[in-house]
Amino acid sequence: MNRTLKVYVAGKMSKHSHFDSHHWRDDFLGEIAKLSGLKFISFDPARATKNYSDPELVFGSDVHMISQVDVLIVYFSDDISVGGSQEILIAKYLKKPVIGLAPRGGMFISDTKEITGKIIKNYKHPFVFTTCDVVCSDVKEVADSLKNLDQIKPKTIKIIDEAKQKFSKRHLKKKLYEQHYIG
Repeated sequence: MNRTLKVYVAGKMSKHSHFDSHHWRDDFLGEIAKLSGLKFISFDPARATKNYSDPELVFGSDVHMISQVDVLIVYFSDDISVGGSQEILIAKYLKKPVIGLAPRGGMFISDTKEITGKIIKNYKHPFVFTTCDVVCSDVKEVADSLKNLDQIKPKTIKIIDEAKQKFSKRHLKKKLYEQHYIG
């Protein structure tokens, strides 16, 4: 397969990963290229010239790059930054497919997780699984998803309105939270 995809890789690589290098995105996409037979043009946020004294311009740089790509891949390390989650919503706004890599056993996918004193089996993080179009647990799954990118129908920013509407209907029937005043 000689297809070339424009890709933006969001997130940061865990210090425990074999991709732990300054330009880890290149190694990451290189491994995916070997597994998939695809070629990539990488829009790397770490290689963009940015003036961090102008936050709006930094944000605009990432928005522009995401607007130019075929797909956003986000690596969900346990210490992902706020930027990674925002880049997902930017991609949803721009109707771009999002493929998440959330290693099994990490904080986003696990066999069990304790939340508010309850044990949840086969835990999947709600914000990851709601906003990503595909969630993979390893690099091979990411490669397979990219080979079938044309079969992924990207979710859009409408997921927010749909979630609000669905929750509001349920909340009207059975109060799912309570408001309380302080002070």
